[in-house]
Amino acid sequence: MIKIRLKNRPYGFIYAESLPKEGFTEIKIPVAAERVAITGDYFEIADNHCAAICTMNTLLLLRQHQKGDVRKHRFGNDYLQIFKNIHKIVGNGPIVFYKPKFNRFFKSKGSKVRVAPISQLGEIESAIRERTPVSLLVNAGITHWHWILVIGVRKYINGDIYLNILDGWNKRTDRYLKYTGRDTFIRALKPVYR
Repeated sequence: MIKIRLKNRPYGFIYAESLPKEGFTEIKIPVAAERVAITGDYFEIADNHCAAICTMNTLLLLRQHQKGDVRKHRFGNDYLQIFKNIHKIVGNGPIVFYKPKFNRFFKSKGSKVRVAPISQLGEIESAIRERTPVSLLVNAGITHWHWILVIGVRKYINGDIYLNILDGWNKRTDRYLKYTGRDTFIRALKPVYR
């Protein structure tokens, strides 16, 4: 009998202070750290809820940068109630098929914001230039998936590329993930406005 042992590895998130300080260009969406939602804010009412946090942070950033029609619709200002409304639809994870849940939440609020799949770095960069965050599903093992939000792209002269992310676990906006091509993520979704 053959036994297969699956090992989990870390996601590879890095703080900015661990990256080279020179020789790069960067595009970023400005983010107010105090307005970032994290899983720890709602651990008493949810579990493995990174997709719901990703949805909430997307909403908060779209609202902050006046993207789409989120300002016209009544999502409310009570973060706990917003999260409860999101979690009711998105639920606990792990969630692979996030797109229909994200779209259903925004539709339930009368918004035309939807997400569309993207697969190339150029599409991520275009979104960031438009101040539109990108949801990314990353993998650290067969049962370890995590939704994060890309808020920037840093390119070094030597060719290294890092995605500036909100990891959903802390309010720091200086976390990065090395981009190694399409194998960096399982799925990427960009909000679009109809």
